This record gives sequence, C-alpha cells and structure tokens, in this order.
Amino acid sequence: MPNKNATTIAVVLGSGLAADGSAHPVTEMRARSAAQLLREQPVKLICSGSRPPDDDGVHGSTEAEVMAEIVRSEGIDASRILIEDQSFDSFGNAIFTARRYFSQYEEGTLYVVTSDFHMPRALYIFSQVLGPDWNVIAYGVPDWEHEDRQPGAPAAMQRALAFFADIEAGDLDACEEKLFSIIPAYASRQAA
Repeated sequence: MPNKNATTIAVVLGSGLAADGSAHPVTEMRARSAAQLLREQPVKLICSGSRPPDDDGVHGSTEAEVMAEIVRSEGIDASRILIEDQSFDSFGNAIFTARRYFSQYEEGTLYVVTSDFHMPRALYIFSQVLGPDWNVIAYGVPDWEHEDRQPGAPAAMQRALAFFADIEAGDLDACEEKLFSIIPAYASRQAA
C-alpha cells in the first residue's frame, strides 16, 4: 500500500554565477535540463544554491533565483518551482533542501539534476542526508565542453565519505550540526 506521506520531487544544483549575476554556462545547462525533466515528469522542482562565501551579492541574485528564471523561460509554470537559497556547496544543497522541503515526508523519490562529473557525489550526499527510505535518482546533464573540474571529483568524493563517516543515513540533525561545525562560512552566514 503506497504511503500517503511520500512525495516525488526534483532538485537542480547550481554551479556558480558570473560577476554580473548571470548564470555560469554549467548553471544554465543544469537549469535547462531541469526544465526538460519537468516537461517529462509532473513534479515540482527545487532550485538549490546561494552564492559562494566570497560573493558579496552586489548583483542581488542567488544561483537558485537565476536557475528559476531560466526554468520559467523554458515555459515551466512558476507554481512548480521552489527555492533553496542558503547553500553554496553540495552538502548545503542536500541539508537545506531536506530541512526546508522534505522534513514532512517519511519517504519519497528525488530526481537530482546536475552535471555527469558531479552526479556520483551528489547522489551519495542526498542519499546520506535523506536516508534509506528515499529513492534518489540521477537526471544527468552532459559535462560542459570547457569543464575542468573532473580531475577534482575523486578528492571531493573522499571529502563526502569523510563527512558522513560518523553519521547515520537520514539523521538530518547530525548532518546540519556537522555542516555548521566544519564549514565556518555557514556558521558565519547563519549568525549574520
């Protein structure tokens, strides 16, 4: 018997903004792919991403807002788009998205929209944050032709494995506590 308290939803992860607040090419590719997913599936989409800690925000935009604008420009109704604008890395994407949108659900299915080189780590992080009752599915975006971060993916995956080494999958409180304790920029932004 299906659980009434389950959901199916998607999240698209940002990849930076230009100095003028416009989407980095990878961010734009991910947002356009997310719009394609929404044309294929009757789900809502969470656009996830703030600004990096060193971005003073003079342009006024977050990655989430810029991606939402791109998704709307692709003909997707604004009522299907949600915003998570606190995060500036994959850990924050998962933790703040889960806290804001998934805490009322016991289980569900989540489509993760991100670049192919980033997908294994993103799936792992979201699976660890959400726990075993969530089905976390890849909706891959081909890597940008000028992408140069692929060589750093194994080290980033090692950091993700270390982050969750002492946290039980699905323990959102422990994930959030660790995020604030080991990434000072989150703690300082929270205090601001």
